[in-house]
Amino acid sequence: MKTIKFFASLGVVAGYGHNNETPEPAEVVAGKVWQEIAAAVQQATQSPTNKYGTYIGAVISSSKTVYHTDWGCPVGGEDTVFLTGECNPEFTELAAYKTAATEVLRQVGVALKQKTTQICFVETEFEYLKLTEE
Repeated sequence: MKTIKFFASLGVVAGYGHNNETPEPAEVVAGKVWQEIAAAVQQATQSPTNKYGTYIGAVISSSKTVYHTDWGCPVGGEDTVFLTGECNPEFTELAAYKTAATEVLRQVGVALKQKTTQICFVETEFEYLKLTEE
């Protein structure tokens, strides 16, 4: 079946011109904030037609984003995270998923004191595999 998938990247250290100072690995920092905000967005999206709300899970991997050092990038790149996730159309309507994913990313970016981010959505084939009997 058809679904959508998102891709995004996000810094975890506020501002520019820093040396990537984080108390924990980037994916841990972002993961804690993502879980909290995704749960809040899920609760906010509950309605009579969306009883469980829209929860946005994500795969979060540590990454380096490289841009010009004149613009404040640390030598060797800025510690960032790469985020990806896909909508399971058996549980979530695509438009609601896209709206919720964008909102979770926006709020996580604000919480991590980032000035910008970007999110891309692509249409893809999706198979939901049940690996055990319920």
